[in-house]
Amino acid sequence: MAKVPFKVSARTAKLIGLENFSNAEGAIIELIKNTYDADSEICVTVFDLRYIEIEEVSEDGETVKKLIPDLKNSSIYIIDNGVGMTKGVISNQWMTIGTDEKLYSHTSEGGRVKTGAKGIGRFALNRLGLSTEMHTISKTKKEIGNYWEVNWSDFDAKGAVVSQVNADLEDEPNLNLKSLLEEKFKDNKTIIDVINEKSFENGTIIKISNLNDNWEFEQLKKLYDNLEILLPPKEQADFEIYFFSLPNQNEFGKVKSAYYDDFDYKIKAEYKGDENRTLIVEITRNEFDIDVIENRYKEVFDFDPMKKFPYQLEDFKKRPIIINTSLNDIFSSEVDDSLISKIGKFGFTFYFLKNTISDDKQDGDIKKYPYKQFNSTNRKNWLKKFGGVKIFRDDFRIRPYGEKGEDWLKLGERQSQSPGGAGQKLGGYRIRPNQIAGTVNISRIHNDSFQDKSGREGIRENDVFDLFKNLLIEIIGLFENDRNVIMYHLSELYKKRNKEEEEKRKAQEEADRINKEEEEKEQAGEPTDEEAKKDEGSDTESGGTTETEKSLAKGIKILSQEIENKDEEIRLLRTFASTGLIISSFAHEVKSLRSRLIPRTSFLLRELKNHINEKDLKSLDKDDNPFYMIKLIQEEDTKLKHWLEYSLNSITRDKRERKNLSFGRYFEGFKSNWQKAIEQRNATIVLNGTNEDSYTIRAFEVDMDSIFNNLLSNSLNALKGVKREKKQIEISWKRIDDKIEILFSDNGKGLDAQYKDNPEDIFKLLESSKTNKKGEKIGTGLGLYIVQSIVEEYNNASISIMKIEDGLTLKLEFQVRKDN
Repeated sequence: MAKVPFKVSARTAKLIGLENFSNAEGAIIELIKNTYDADSEICVTVFDLRYIEIEEVSEDGETVKKLIPDLKNSSIYIIDNGVGMTKGVISNQWMTIGTDEKLYSHTSEGGRVKTGAKGIGRFALNRLGLSTEMHTISKTKKEIGNYWEVNWSDFDAKGAVVSQVNADLEDEPNLNLKSLLEEKFKDNKTIIDVINEKSFENGTIIKISNLNDNWEFEQLKKLYDNLEILLPPKEQADFEIYFFSLPNQNEFGKVKSAYYDDFDYKIKAEYKGDENRTLIVEITRNEFDIDVIENRYKEVFDFDPMKKFPYQLEDFKKRPIIINTSLNDIFSSEVDDSLISKIGKFGFTFYFLKNTISDDKQDGDIKKYPYKQFNSTNRKNWLKKFGGVKIFRDDFRIRPYGEKGEDWLKLGERQSQSPGGAGQKLGGYRIRPNQIAGTVNISRIHNDSFQDKSGREGIRENDVFDLFKNLLIEIIGLFENDRNVIMYHLSELYKKRNKEEEEKRKAQEEADRINKEEEEKEQAGEPTDEEAKKDEGSDTESGGTTETEKSLAKGIKILSQEIENKDEEIRLLRTFASTGLIISSFAHEVKSLRSRLIPRTSFLLRELKNHINEKDLKSLDKDDNPFYMIKLIQEEDTKLKHWLEYSLNSITRDKRERKNLSFGRYFEGFKSNWQKAIEQRNATIVLNGTNEDSYTIRAFEVDMDSIFNNLLSNSLNALKGVKREKKQIEISWKRIDDKIEILFSDNGKGLDAQYKDNPEDIFKLLESSKTNKKGEKIGTGLGLYIVQSIVEEYNNASISIMKIEDGLTLKLEFQVRKDN
């Protein structure tokens, strides 16, 4: 049997390579990466662009001289002082398309992690021009250099296969790279100075000629700007990039990184990737003037949350604050453990920068917050250029993440769902994408699950990468919570200090308004209110009430009615929100079918029996028996009808009226309504209490539904996946003096690890530990926030956490009706 080898046409090999470089800019960046892999200290890119002067006749008949690009005689130089190449390396690696050398040899001789892996980077040369020349001296064989030249159009020869395409390779004795460069760029002192700063005993000079692109000035400027964000924003002492254009000698030069030290917050996170899944987070606060806080805002540390780490005064004076945690604490138990194991070691640094001193309309008052001063223009310009979260693999950027502020973490969508400022309320503060600049640092060695797409534009989307994105958002959440706690309590301090001043201000505004109206009447020749009263002979009614007081009383009555109507609207909206958490999977139009759910299967069974004797089908497997299948449908219809009736009845008008509510009778009805749903979860609900009238409060039943439906929903979620012989939810109530104490408990998994240190966080807006296996938040974060909001509206009512392990127990207290 004959062995027939595969053949690859030269044109196909060329096209495969060119697919990886969709634009000229990407090709330049690829060649710069290659100089880094070669352990070079420096990469100098020079555009030697030539032009031809032509004459054109304008529309008015005049002859006009014009310069057009001379692509054939223009060149691009890529220069480095790296390890260079021997003839053997050129023949066996450089000339091998798709070589696996970098795939299996991750690090360079100098210890750098190599940025490439596919072995097709040399096709970047073809993307830029039709001809390439290379002079190179190897670090291991400095006595003789090598000259290599290729004409890329040879790959387009009809019928040619790869093995038939040749490049020229010859020895170049006594090659001196520095002399070659000095001769070439003798008219450009800036380039010569750069070359003379480094040793070029070894290295490589690549010249690309017969260019494919015009390279207008705007393209060069864009490339230069992108090179500034090619490297992470830190000091790169071991690798420098220079960029020159000979026709624009004063425009470019050394490429500077995006390092910036004028920030409000800096968060540096390092994931160790060890067996403990250690995550170390450093928080550097730079937003507030610490001296001012200590001297003028010290009362803020009297609030309970500000009395403990990391919010104490001594914590503010530390730079940075260190938080040691674990991914096991960050992620809930629902997250796929195998996906976490595939993330690998990485670093994440980001900066938060306000655009203006007034962060937002609600919370930007500098009287509330002792902000440091900064230059707003500088910040806006820097964010415009370097803003967004970018990904770097082994110190080189992966496009397009964070390019032009590209919001790949969906921070904008996240913030739009909770647009409140940091000082408005605890929980729910979300950062805006135009206020952040960040770098994610991954590596080929530690993060092999993050592979480039075929076009090198981005990372392949998979479950591990989705989980990784959610982890980055959780780290950002640590910052958001830190700033939220500080800003909120500074805001509360301001309110506390300025309550009396605020009342005076409002009173003054009202007085000014009345005085202004009186002045306007006087100027218009109309009698003022005071004159009208004198004409009537009295300025008061029999009870001594002035007309102004009467007007104010009417205004208060109207305002009270409006508030009452608004409260009713809020209650209704809360009910819709709470109900939506439970029945969101049911479509609205199904409601019209509830009256026909049970009869339809009964009619179907009756009609089927007119044509088929059920006894004749007993020999069939039950899954093939239509009678059995219809009965299963009937059971499901019964459940569906129950859910629909519950959801529709929960918003009836009588539940939105304040009335005497006996907890004993309420909980019996509550258990009855939920019985079938609880049984489906193999759980039971236990009530411990009595029906005595002394357990009565004055309340809206719809409020109690919102409270206990949300608590039950949380408990049912907590019981999922828990291996217990008896899954149980218990509600007990008793009277203590003038209070009714209710304990709502379950024997589920308890609080997730992320809340063990701060259990009260579960009541914050949008706070949820409910995730899917990829760490995506699937909980709304509204349930317990709604519960606490409603409880706090009732006089002397409260909710607190009693037990957090091996289950969860919450205690609610309500004031008993006074006439009881």
